[in-house]
Amino acid sequence: MDTNNKDFQSMMASLMQNAQKMQENMRNAYQEMAEKNKDTVVQGKAGGDMVVAEVSLKMQLVDLKLKPQIFEEKQDVIAELIVSAVNQGLYAAQQAVKQEMTEISKKVGMPSDLPFSLAEKG
Repeated sequence: MDTNNKDFQSMMASLMQNAQKMQENMRNAYQEMAEKNKDTVVQGKAGGDMVVAEVSLKMQLVDLKLKPQIFEEKQDVIAELIVSAVNQGLYAAQQAVKQEMTEISKKVGMPSDLPFSLAEKG
C-alpha cells in the first residue's frame, strides 16, 4: 500500500507541475495577444453608416462618428442608432477576442472551447 501511496503522490505532483506550466504558457500567450492587439479597433455601424462606433479589443468605445444627416432625425432615433452601433462594435470586439483566445488555447495545447465553457459556468 505504501508503494501505491507514493505512486499517487508522484502522479499528483506531476499533474500540479503540468497545470502550473500550462497556466504560465496561457498567461504568456495572453500577454502576447494583448500586446499584438493593443491598437486593434473594430467597428459597429447603424443607420446606413450614419453612425460608426469604433471599439477596442479592451471593450472601450474609442471613437464615434456621426454623419451630418443624422441630425435631421428625431432625438430618440439618434439615440437608438448610437446604441445599436456601439452594441455592434462591442459584439465585434468580443468575437475578435474569442477568436484570439481560441488560437491561444490551441497554441498551449488546451481544448479550444475550454476558456469559454469555464466562463459560462462562472
